[in-house]
This record gives sequence, structure tokens and C-alpha cells, in this order.
Amino acid sequence: MQRRASLLGSIVVAVGLLLGGILSAVAQPATHGIDVANMDLSVNPADDFYRFANGGWLDRVTIPANRPAFNTFIELSDENRTRQIDLLNAAADSGAYAPESDQGKAISLFQQGLDVETRNRLGVAPIQPILDEIAAIDSVDAYNAFLEGSAFKGVQGTVPVFVMADLNDASMNALYLGGPWLGLPNRDYYFDDDPGNERIREAYLDAGASMLGFAGVPADVAHARAEAVYALEKQLAEPTLTREQSQDVSLSNNPMSVAEIAKLYPGMDWTVYLTDLGVADQDRIIVTEKTYLEQLSPILAGADPAVLRDYLTLQVLWNFSNNLSEEMERVAFEYFGRALRGQEEQSPVAERVLGQVNGLMGQAVGQLYVEKYFPPEAKAAIDALVDEVILAFGQRLDVNTWMSPETKVKAHEKLAAMGVKVGFPDTWRTYEQVELGDSYAASVLSAANSEARRELAKAGHPVDRAEWDIPPQTVNAFYSPLDNQIVFPAGILQPPFFDYQADPASNYGAIGYVIGHEITHGFDLQGSQFDAQGNLANWWTDEDRARFLALNDRLVAQYDAIEAMPGLFVNGQITVTENAADLGGIQVAHDALLHTLETTPGAAAIDATPLIAVPAAGEATPVEAGATPAARVAVEPPFTEEQRLFIAAASVWREKVRDAYLETLIKTDTHAPAEVRATQPLRNMDAFFTAFGITPGDPMYLPPDQRVVIW
Repeated sequence: MQRRASLLGSIVVAVGLLLGGILSAVAQPATHGIDVANMDLSVNPADDFYRFANGGWLDRVTIPANRPAFNTFIELSDENRTRQIDLLNAAADSGAYAPESDQGKAISLFQQGLDVETRNRLGVAPIQPILDEIAAIDSVDAYNAFLEGSAFKGVQGTVPVFVMADLNDASMNALYLGGPWLGLPNRDYYFDDDPGNERIREAYLDAGASMLGFAGVPADVAHARAEAVYALEKQLAEPTLTREQSQDVSLSNNPMSVAEIAKLYPGMDWTVYLTDLGVADQDRIIVTEKTYLEQLSPILAGADPAVLRDYLTLQVLWNFSNNLSEEMERVAFEYFGRALRGQEEQSPVAERVLGQVNGLMGQAVGQLYVEKYFPPEAKAAIDALVDEVILAFGQRLDVNTWMSPETKVKAHEKLAAMGVKVGFPDTWRTYEQVELGDSYAASVLSAANSEARRELAKAGHPVDRAEWDIPPQTVNAFYSPLDNQIVFPAGILQPPFFDYQADPASNYGAIGYVIGHEITHGFDLQGSQFDAQGNLANWWTDEDRARFLALNDRLVAQYDAIEAMPGLFVNGQITVTENAADLGGIQVAHDALLHTLETTPGAAAIDATPLIAVPAAGEATPVEAGATPAARVAVEPPFTEEQRLFIAAASVWREKVRDAYLETLIKTDTHAPAEVRATQPLRNMDAFFTAFGITPGDPMYLPPDQRVVIW
């Protein structure tokens, strides 16, 4: 339950979206492409394009009590979950899968999770042996001794080890040493004292005190003990990289020998620790938090062993809270669901358990999903569309005006080497090491440990770039800098993102935008620090890098000025990589649409004629260009191809969101709020203003000298 953004989370997988959906070969939508019923045609797009594109949907929907927001992604994710639950239940009823098969184990794990009566009866008994071990810790030495084997007990502790591609040689897997487990969402929550953060800290402390109660801590002292753990976490967080510093990947790239690490943190018996992890043969470890590691010994030396015990106890309780009693789940919900996300109710137990099963045995479920919901026609169509968007990005590199020919060559090399994964893996992962235990928690721990050992065994071996790290039913899209690879699972390749029966403009405005977004991640502020092979390397001239950084600075300033909710502004620096990817994504999608329509026989021609003002009520003559918005009527169908593209792009980000969740997102997410993503990238495009006749004085207008085009 690592809550702090890690190198693994921010670099290996650059997430392009937040949530997602499902493609059904059985029940295609009645309307293919953009749906006018979701729009508000009474609104002039020059006044409020977000409302114009999404007003009908906004008027029609409400946020479910068990959701922090409601948007296209959540709506489709809900349908996705329903279908997966139905698949698992049908498979269980059919008896078609042997208990020892991967699908059989996934079905049994799902059923164990649904058996809340047994879970409630057992309480914390399944993890009591771990709690007893922690209770026996009486010194820092004993604390370190426990950590030597804690990775397989559901505890990350203060020196977690993990494996991913080497930053310096991305063809090989390397061992990494990360930062501490923290209970708050990120470092800022410990140090920024605004009222919103204080509210979250109080909720965290209240929930922590309740959690300690499950381990037998008396109620009259539980809150004070939770506060002591919080104080320790704050000490641990202080020397870690800030979110801004984490954008410079070189700061997380500190290769060291085991002997060098032992000098910085001598309390751990590193030989025993690495042997228990099965990586004793690895003498080179990349330290992602060097300053933290340097200060860890004095921090722990000054810690009360009782506080160290509670720190570990809370980790165990938080990490297993979804696998034990309903009461524990409710406590976790009060913090994660209600305080951080503003949810009024928990999701149904079947949804919660499905999330666990997908996280642990996702490809077993994925095989059932793909067979039914991802037809070959969709696979062929999306493969062709991805090729078209990649081609368009290359053409944009050719006409780039700020990059030198020398750097363009390197950029083209990176684009040409970019790998693509679409739909599902060629080879499915197996789960033969997973053993079903006598409790849901025991089975979850077995599955988690099986995956952990599989990952750790990769250390020192070549990277398998054909391997899928996510199940295909995942509703998201990704770019991996270390693999130089874009990934589009079957879960997102469905309406409204992609519909192989829809018109090109709708598809390019939705999934084309997403594809362009992920490609652009290879060239954003972080992705641009990696070369064509995925190595952390500088392939830029100094002059080009300076011009690139200056463009990013302009983008930061532009988004810094956007007030997402009263008194709370978008953090342009934290969101700069996603904002740049949004800008590049819609630009390249637009270019790809133009090329497709020009080169595809039978494709509709673009009506590029700008919209002109028409007489307002009571006027006898046309209104001059640049007239006030009130003097124009709304745009109505039939829309031009470019208009359809921009409407589809904005509709992807339609959302209703609870204030508490929006505040959390602004403070934690690397993405701008959904409403901002729906319109701000478009406002940086000349073609958008031409397509809808938006002129100076219109609320949607952005002067040319304020528009930013990077890619």
C-alpha cells in the first residue's frame, strides 16, 4: 500500500488516463461515434466548449454514492466490472475449469473474497502470526531483523527492494532500493499546512487509531500511538525527493554496491536480506532515495521501539484491510474512500474482491475477458489506427521549427524504435505457484508472494519486452520510458474511446488523442531523458534542450493560472508531462485524421470552411467576423470532420466530481482535472479556433502568442 509516488510508478509506467472501460463484441452502442444527446447545442462552442460538447450528459447523470466522481471512464469501468463478475460466476457455475488451473484458482480466490461470513468470523486471525512477530520487536536491531523477511509478509518497511529495467542499460533488469512506506498520499501532505491537508491528516490519524484497535491496542491510547507513527513517517518523508525533484530522473539513479549501501545503512544484514529475497547474486543496486538512505540510520536510532512496532503493525493492517473483516474494510474506506475521495458509500463487495483478483491473477481473468469482448475486427482496426498516428507524429517531427536536424535524427530513431502493444499478450502468464490457503488473506498473500518472487527473479536477466505487466482488461493506456513502448489494453479499446464501426473523426478524436498522448510521453519532460533503447541518456544538443525547457516553462505558467476550484489552482509543474502529452496527443490525432481522409478511398472530405456568423434574432444582415458571442447562434449538426474530432476529444473528459476528490486529485495527481483536459489542449490549436469560428473576445479564445506547441 505504498502511497508515495515511486520511481516505478512515475517512470516505468507513464499513465495516460485515469480510468477506463470495456469493448463488447456482443452489445455495440446504438450510436457509433459522437452522440448529440450528450451535447448541449444551445450553448455556443465559442462561449463554453466543455458545456457544448458534454452538456446533455452533465444534465443527465449524477454521481453514484459509492464513487468519488462520475465520468466516461468510471461509467465504462462499471460495465467492465459487471461483465468480469458475470464471467467469473458463469465459469464457477459451469465447472469447466479444474481447481488447479489458472482460471480455477482465480474463481476460487474470488469466491473466498465473497465469503464475508468466514472473513468476519476469522477477523485478524489469518495475520496474527505476523502481528506476533512484530509485537516481539524490542530494538532497532530487532526491527531490521524483521525487515529481512518482511517482503513476503505484506510489509514494505523502510528499505523496500524491487526490480525493473536498468536506467543505464534498459535491456537488463536491475535491483532497486526505494523509499519508505508512507500512509499519506505523498510527501506534501506531511509538510503543507493548508486546511485541506489538515483535514486529511486528521482522518488518517482517526483511521490509524481504529486500525490499531484491531491489533488489541486500547482505545484510550490508540490515537496517541497513531500520532507517534505519523511523526515517524514525517521524519522518514523529509529527506525523500519532492515531487518536483522526482521529475529529474537522474536524481533517482544512484547505482551502488552492496558494500556501499551497507556503509550508509549498516543496521541491516544485507547478505541475509538479499538472500531471503532470492537476489544474493546481485551486487549492484540502484538507490532511488540516496539522501533518505543516508539519514535513515539516525532517524531509526532515535525512534522508540514501541513506535517502530506500531509503524509496522499499521502497515500490516492497512495492507490486509481488504482481505479480512468487513469492519476493517469500513475503517479503511473512511480514510481512502470518504476523506480522500469524497465517496458516500463503499462499492459492493464483489467489485472490491474483483479488484484484488485482477491485481493478483489478472491474466487468468483476462483470457476469459478477451475471448468474449475483444473481436478480431477491433484488433485489426486499432492496429491500423496506431500505425497512422505514429506516422503523423513522425511527420510533425519533420516540420518541427525549434529542433535542430541533429536532434531530429535522434528523435526519429526513438520513434522508429518505439514498441507497440495492443489488446492482449501473445503469451499468457501462468500462476502455478499460487496456492489457495485456508483463508482469503492467506490466498492473497500466496498470490502476492508468487508475483513478488517472479519479479525478483528477473534481476540481472535480460528484459522481456514482449511481456505484459498488466492484464488486458485494464482500462488505461501507458507509455514505458525504459521499454520505449506504448500499451493499449483491450479494456480501453471500446466506445467512446474506440469503435471500429464509428467514423474516423470520432475515433481519432478519442483513441487517436490517447495514442498521440502516449507517444508524446516518449518526448515529454521525463520521457525525453531516455533514448531509443530506453536508457537514461542525453540525446539532445544543449541548444535544443534549452528551447525545449523554455517551451515547457511556458506550458507550466499557462496551467498555473487555471483555477480548478475556488482558491485552488492547477500545479503546472507537477502536471507538465501530462499536459504536454495532451497537447501533443490532440495535435497528432488531428494530423492523422487529415492524412487518413486524404489517402483513404471513399473517406469523407473535410469541410474546412470556417463557421461564419449568422443573423441574430431581429437582425437583417450577417454579423461581422469577431462579433460578440451573443450575436451568434449555436453550432448544429451536421458537423465537419474537424468539428467531430474536437467534440470527441472533449467528450472523453466529461466528468462530475466531488469536491473532496477534486482537491485530492489537484494535490496528488500528475494529470490536470478532467474539465481542464477537455478544453485547454484544444485552445492551444489554431485548427480548433478555425473549426468553430472562435475569435478574439470569445471566452474560449486564446491569443496566438499565448498558445504553446511543443510537439
